[in-house]
Amino acid sequence: MKNQTRVVVIGGGIAGCSTLYHLTQEGWTDVVLVERNELTSGTTWHSAAQVTNFGATQTMVGLKSHSIKLYKELADDPEYPINYHHADGGIRLANTERQMEAYRHFASVAKGMGVDFEIIDAEECAKRHPLISTDNLLGGLWDPLDGDIDPAQLCQALARRARLASAGAEVYRNTPVTGLTQHKDDSWTVHTEHGDISCEIIVNACGYRVNEVGAMMGVHHPVASMEHQYFLTEPIKAIEEAGFRMPLLRCPISDYYCRQEKNGLLVGFYEQDCKTWGMDGIDPNFVNALCPDDLDRVMDVLEGAFERMPALMDVGIHSVVNGPITYTIDGAPLVGPIPGKRNAFCIIGLRAGLGEGGGHGWLLAQQIVHGEACYDTWVIDPRRVTGHANVELTALKAIEDYQNEFRFHFPHEHRPAGRPAKTTPLTPIFAAEGAEFGTVNGWERVAYIKPSPDFEETHSFRFNETFPVVAKEIEAMRTGVGMAEVNGFNRFEITGPGARDWLDTMVCGRIPRKDGKVGLTYLLNHQGNVKAEATLANLDADTVWYGSAAASEFHDMDWLEAHLPKDGSVQIRSLTNDWTILVIAGPKSRDVLSGVSRGDWTKAAFPWLSVRRAFVGIAPAVVMSVSFSGELAYEIHVPNNQLYAAWLALRAEGEKHGMTLFGGHAVESMRLEKGYRHWKADLITEFNPIESGLDRFVKIDKPEFIGKAALEEQLAHGLKQRFVTLALDCDHAPAHGGDAILANGKPIGTITSAGWGHRIGKNLAMGFLHPEYAEVGTKLQVEVIGEPVAATVMDPGLYDPENIRIKG
Repeated sequence: MKNQTRVVVIGGGIAGCSTLYHLTQEGWTDVVLVERNELTSGTTWHSAAQVTNFGATQTMVGLKSHSIKLYKELADDPEYPINYHHADGGIRLANTERQMEAYRHFASVAKGMGVDFEIIDAEECAKRHPLISTDNLLGGLWDPLDGDIDPAQLCQALARRARLASAGAEVYRNTPVTGLTQHKDDSWTVHTEHGDISCEIIVNACGYRVNEVGAMMGVHHPVASMEHQYFLTEPIKAIEEAGFRMPLLRCPISDYYCRQEKNGLLVGFYEQDCKTWGMDGIDPNFVNALCPDDLDRVMDVLEGAFERMPALMDVGIHSVVNGPITYTIDGAPLVGPIPGKRNAFCIIGLRAGLGEGGGHGWLLAQQIVHGEACYDTWVIDPRRVTGHANVELTALKAIEDYQNEFRFHFPHEHRPAGRPAKTTPLTPIFAAEGAEFGTVNGWERVAYIKPSPDFEETHSFRFNETFPVVAKEIEAMRTGVGMAEVNGFNRFEITGPGARDWLDTMVCGRIPRKDGKVGLTYLLNHQGNVKAEATLANLDADTVWYGSAAASEFHDMDWLEAHLPKDGSVQIRSLTNDWTILVIAGPKSRDVLSGVSRGDWTKAAFPWLSVRRAFVGIAPAVVMSVSFSGELAYEIHVPNNQLYAAWLALRAEGEKHGMTLFGGHAVESMRLEKGYRHWKADLITEFNPIESGLDRFVKIDKPEFIGKAALEEQLAHGLKQRFVTLALDCDHAPAHGGDAILANGKPIGTITSAGWGHRIGKNLAMGFLHPEYAEVGTKLQVEVIGEPVAATVMDPGLYDPENIRIKG
């Protein structure tokens, strides 16, 4: 066994084998995989192994498309062919129009990635899958490339290719890892029962044993295991006589799936009475093992399956499989850098591991070798989940996701399990005011104020009952003054005599140099593309506040700490969980602020883009004159232990000026009207700042900033895409992220965010498209719930383009 290598991948299931193979494809040959038992002896061996192209985001569709292409190539390899039922086709059923509309949206998302789904009616569903009944069925989504694969053969094929002489990887089976040691230079030693291996980088690919290895490096991953049952039937005559393989079936109506297995069916269940597994530790001898059968637990789901597929009532059960599968706290895998660690990555929580694993390993290998992948990987990035993700919360969310396996999230739907996870002293106050809450990185954040206690929202891809509610909030604020809470906002205090000079090398544009000034800046990655967006506020000569999106807490700290000066001249301290923002906005907001805080708050004394320490009533605060709404506004940053005192002062003074409350839905509408970006929707690592429409924030003649050389090289070759604002000619529904932008019926771009602009009365959308279509006035189409709608490229910042209202 080697005692020195570049990368050690720990775990020999689909996650580890895929990562190892793809590392060699990226040119790294000095790589090793260690497995405590035999390859595929964990969850992989008992996987139902379905390989679908369906995904709710373009990144997920893209990585699944890679898996399908790779698996087909492996299956067709004459030297080592594997069993892959490619392109049997699959149907996701629906019995409501809302579900069908969602499928139309998902088909549009896939279209932008070159994947063609088909929306079919109930009769066509039955025609393609003759075993199903059309009772209580409206239709479905057809995935022509759906299929299934032999899990053990797949992993062996990947390992075999990685070990070829030209690839150079090595695999050590029956080699349990007993400990991990990280050294001062961030390298690692992997301790095993057969000796130590020193390496630069480690990868945790340990399936349901993920936290056993996590504990060795002092971290806990928000991953929990669920027992999952399926059974195999005896042969079914209709299948034997069909003359073709039955397509795969996924049924959100009755919470089951099935696929053909020989001449019978494999039928799996997502019962409501589900069970977590391994919460109190896992038997070291649980290898190639299963949990006890418990079909009583799935009888309610089975009854629904009988109604949909009557043939199941007349066939015997050949065998039952009940084994653990892993879930994360939000249902999506964790693939990428481990938060708070250097040279440590993970590829875990792959509940659909076999179908997606090829793509996950592909994207992870790119991140390890190049620092970024070809797609923005935030949807699977481990750093999207922060410190609130403990064992108990993860288990509750895993249960909820299991129970809703085939029921996708509708826009603005925030499910109830594990809430509230993170709150402020004002959460119950806003609840008493009638607030409806959503969640942002675990924080309970006001979405809107309900007009009555019995108000209920119907979640849909169309405009719904909240439309007039949000419009009223915006109008009250536009003509007077409104207040909102922005909790969880990422806030770092950066100190030291070299802080501003160092930050100047981190951002691609100008930073504010004067004390008391605020500026919006952008950080690039080493490829020259957009990494982060940050508001920098100079509190004094040696103190800068760095503010960014609530979800970016771990992500931004990871990036900043990785680039800190080695001489210790700059320090970073997180205040994210200790402070909260109260925003007051509208033409009367200055009057409210002046009434609660001493000092001169006039336009001349405290203009737009200013920052000042102050008191709001008796509460200490940091006040910034910045706006995400396009109105005169102030961000009042207050320590959480004095937040209620600040609220009382502002509420009392606000009553004199008719102050109302507003929530996140209103802010979303207003920022679209101003052309303001949303991080990880409109700002992603696939595009540079010029393509992203941020030209005015780039100072290319600066002597140094991260990504400068790569950006210059990109610009020399021209722009791949351009970011635009569109006005849609419809009022029944907004576009949604991932929807296709069309020219002459062909996809030429993708929507990143969208919604109704209440102050200008337009249906707005933002997105990236081919540069030749980016001219203002260009007529295009956007797919809205699967139907093409006329759209026009508009000037960005349609509301108050001269910023007269912001400046007061």
